[in-house]
Amino acid sequence: MIVNVLARRRWLNLGLLGLAGGLAALAWLESGQERSARAPDLLDLTPAQIERIVVERPGQTRLAFNRSGGRWWMIAPESGLANPILLSPILNLAGVHCPLWYAVAEVDLKSLQLDPPRLRLWLNDREIRFGSTAPTDGRRYLQIGATVHLCPDRLYPLLTSAAVGFRAPPIESPAPN
Repeated sequence: MIVNVLARRRWLNLGLLGLAGGLAALAWLESGQERSARAPDLLDLTPAQIERIVVERPGQTRLAFNRSGGRWWMIAPESGLANPILLSPILNLAGVHCPLWYAVAEVDLKSLQLDPPRLRLWLNDREIRFGSTAPTDGRRYLQIGATVHLCPDRLYPLLTSAAVGFRAPPIESPAPN
């Protein structure tokens, strides 16, 4: 009788081991499919291709930047050298991956605050319209052409901040001794 119980446990353990191995193989195969089905870049631009940035902010001044001589210059509302640290996340927006997107015909643009938008951003001639955030995870609705993307909300607070912060800090010369 004891031998029979041990044999049953051995078969049970072998069955559980086979089940665990099958689940691990299934998880590995599905992760490979997810990598190949990764969401495309938000725009077909690289940061190096972007030469002009314009931000229209209702109730605030318009921001405009141009790249010239390898440097970014603020041209509106003030003119001068732009802060490259603050422009970097804006330039990187083109390569963001937003796994959820919808056709404009499938959503109510007014309820997502995309008609009119809360903010408009142009990277070269590509317009990105910023809407509200999703109540479930805080992602922001972005409209590009006929598509609405649900993306991480990293830029809106930066784009609505004070215009003076986008100017590069002056380089001070050391005081003479």
